[in-house]
Amino acid sequence: MNPQESKNILIPTFSSITLVNPYDVLFVKAMQNYCTVHLQEGHQILASISFKTTLALFDKYNFYRCHRSYAVQISKVVRYLKNGNVELEGKVLVPVARRRKMEFLEMIEKGS
Repeated sequence: MNPQESKNILIPTFSSITLVNPYDVLFVKAMQNYCTVHLQEGHQILASISFKTTLALFDKYNFYRCHRSYAVQISKVVRYLKNGNVELEGKVLVPVARRRKMEFLEMIEKGS
């Protein structure tokens, strides 16, 4: 089985439970007591669970919490910009906290 075809993750929303391939996720963004899961091609899922709970679902899929409100999938990183943002596939920009910059750069250098 190809890792890209791995088991889907169940994301609870306010009206349903959505199946998501974790490798289709670019980043997760915290929004008060819930969060949005941003997929490739601009699709978003509004999850009815907390950011911390959502990150636990994606724990083994190479996500890194680069900011208080953002976690990115390392394999989707295209480049780190000197203004403190990271560019993901699809030209999506996500902020990286200054205090996490060095650790983040080490993570993308390893590719892990």
